[in-house]
Amino acid sequence: MEQRSEPGRESEARETIRSARHPLLVRMGAILSGADRHSCLLEGERLLQDALQCGVAIEVVLVSDQREEHALELERKGLSVRRVDADLLGRKSALRASPGIAAIAALPRWRTIEELGPDRDALVLVVAGVSDPGNLGALARSAEAAGARGLVVVAGGAHPWNDKSLRGSMGSLLRLPVAFCATAAEASAGLGASGFRSVAAATRAGAPYGSFNWSGRVALWIGAETGLDPREMQGFERVTIPMRPPVESLNVTVAASLLLFAARRADVPRS
Repeated sequence: MEQRSEPGRESEARETIRSARHPLLVRMGAILSGADRHSCLLEGERLLQDALQCGVAIEVVLVSDQREEHALELERKGLSVRRVDADLLGRKSALRASPGIAAIAALPRWRTIEELGPDRDALVLVVAGVSDPGNLGALARSAEAAGARGLVVVAGGAHPWNDKSLRGSMGSLLRLPVAFCATAAEASAGLGASGFRSVAAATRAGAPYGSFNWSGRVALWIGAETGLDPREMQGFERVTIPMRPPVESLNVTVAASLLLFAARRADVPRS
């Protein structure tokens, strides 16, 4: 959803913001710090374009005053654009090298578990207890690449609309339907009611992933590197990646990627 500048405010939009106390820059800081949970920040052209293609509502785009041609291009697309002093925007950026563009956008819509993959062999990824937002983003990216139909995020870990999560996903968190559950029990019950088999990644004592039966509607559960809480896996099937000693575990994104591609669906090209 694109938003146009209101009539009579075009001159204001052309003025360059030069104060860190400007309300838009204060909001940018609040979003990055987590104080503002009602909006998300999209830094860089790639993430902005992904958001536009996914229909995410863009409130305003902050553009470096050194990128006037790009600001004009965005305005021609109907977006509300504000120019910001390049050094000031760089200091506010979450990145070491500011891309010179940052969009304040509405949060993508949370989905319900019932909306995740109506097909009979749908694959979804459930993430519980993963606190690093970069890892959450990478997990979403692997899930989309492997043909997963959605992502379920259990409270207590990283937030999917965190700026680091969004960047790490390379747009996957904007494209994949994402559902949120307050507890693992809530997620398990909802998935079971929707006909999903809950399969937990276990560091040991599970069926080898290469010979595991991945057919049907599968919800693959991934936790932190220490594994999921056994109390949360009652009634779950378990799958394990065999490893040569003395290695005991893999990075969570590496392990999840192996399992997701082992479970990948028929519509994903096989080499």
